[in-house]
Amino acid sequence: MNSEDRKEARNYAWNYFSLHSDQRLKGFNFFLILSGLFLGAFPAVKKIAPNTNLVAFLPLMLALIAFIFWRLDERTRRLVRNAEEAIKHLDNEWTLEDGTDGEPHCLKLFARDDFRMETLKRKWWAKTIVPISYTDCFNLAYLIVGGLGFVLGLWDLVT
Repeated sequence: MNSEDRKEARNYAWNYFSLHSDQRLKGFNFFLILSGLFLGAFPAVKKIAPNTNLVAFLPLMLALIAFIFWRLDERTRRLVRNAEEAIKHLDNEWTLEDGTDGEPHCLKLFARDDFRMETLKRKWWAKTIVPISYTDCFNLAYLIVGGLGFVLGLWDLVT
């Protein structure tokens, strides 16, 4: 691959990464806004129609929305990983010398981050820090909001 092809490939991979990582964050932000609206609307609707069980479908819908956004995030995360792998491949074509401790050169951004995360995971104190990645944080948010919606919905149906 000549330098012009390499530059074009890097541009393509970076634009792909940028698009999907931005899409992932925007999707998560939209999920948070939508969740806030559903959680805020539940007590108001409950107050308007206190004797109906149909209000329970509002938080149950929130649980469904959390599930849908979680699946969308999984798909978008795979697309982001595709771009990361392409950029790592292009980075490996460079003849940049890695550190003596095996840490990738500072211009190999994704490989360097992977190396540092693996090093951090081996530390005893890092095992107590949960969650540590975007994926872990997003999944925890989807679980909490979805679980809250499910519990609120069932609780409203039972009481």
